[in-house]
Amino acid sequence: MSIPPSPDEAPRRWPLRLVLNLSLAALLVVGFAFQRMDRGATAPAGTTTTGATGSTTSTTVTSSTTTTSSGTATPTTRPTPPINNPTKFQPPARGCRLSLTQSTTSIPTTSSTTSTSTTTSTIPSSTSSSSSSSTTTKSTLSTTTIRHHGPPPLGRCLVLEVGDSVGNDLGWGLARELRTTRGLTLVQMDKSSSGLTTPWFYDWPTRMTEFLHQYRPHLVIVAFGANDEQNMTVAGHVVAFGSAPWVAAYKAQIRRIALAANRAHSYVLWIGMPVMGPNYYRQNMVFLNSLYARYAPSVPGVTFLPTWRLFAGPRGQFLASARVNGVPTVLRSSDGVHFSYVGENAFATYVARQIASIYHVVLAPSAPMTLTP
Repeated sequence: MSIPPSPDEAPRRWPLRLVLNLSLAALLVVGFAFQRMDRGATAPAGTTTTGATGSTTSTTVTSSTTTTSSGTATPTTRPTPPINNPTKFQPPARGCRLSLTQSTTSIPTTSSTTSTSTTTSTIPSSTSSSSSSSTTTKSTLSTTTIRHHGPPPLGRCLVLEVGDSVGNDLGWGLARELRTTRGLTLVQMDKSSSGLTTPWFYDWPTRMTEFLHQYRPHLVIVAFGANDEQNMTVAGHVVAFGSAPWVAAYKAQIRRIALAANRAHSYVLWIGMPVMGPNYYRQNMVFLNSLYARYAPSVPGVTFLPTWRLFAGPRGQFLASARVNGVPTVLRSSDGVHFSYVGENAFATYVARQIASIYHVVLAPSAPMTLTP
């Protein structure tokens, strides 16, 4: 049984209760503040944070994306070709501005620092600045990055295109699409029914060495595979297509082509085979493309460009026809392998635009043809 407080004890207890209640309220407020601070301690990817020098946008990219000038990451529709450390390969310029690397220039100014994702070089200025946020040679100056206004012009370039009959289709399309590009000379040296498995018919590594010496190209476009899903003769023995000895011999042929161009200081753009119509043949092209993607870029200066999805439907199916520039058009021949006239141009338009993107130059097809929904 509890005993109620006496009348003289009650006045002494209410100040204590007030203090306790105020202390409890203060603890709740502090705990809530710490919770908000803990949540905001790590800025999530893609958020904007503001510091003393202004607003910067930080974006974490976990897939193939393109970053716009505003810092917003958007998905890229172009398949990303593997490039093997271009810094190890320095082709002679000879007036051609193809390059696998692109840099910007930073000059000292009195403005705040602007960060970029590309390589920058700093040029010292004869004047000094009172504010400093980045370091230049022998002095600390605020810098701003000045981007080039678009890629540089092409210059004077010679492009050598080699391959089989599918390479012929691409070459004919390129001849039409690049005919108005100033400073560009295209040399087509395709051979129908040839490939890397039949040196007894046409020895491509040997002929490649001859062509490189004769034309001294800045860029070699390679398109093989349409005739290579067959057995090979290695050291007098026939080895089955796809077997381990066959893969070793075919890998050696790929590298012979790539190394010949490397020694001649020529870039190589190795074009993957597009999707094919016949089922069994299509699977063999998938296998060959995997070898090109794995072994060709292992040589410095060589880029592999996939083209499979260019002429494939949304489920990866073969497209014999599609809309080109909004018009329903036949793309492929009846054999499900080669291209129609418009298909050649669409193929060439895609490759030409990739050359401009990969090698950072201005190069526009004369009459672009693009597959549209």
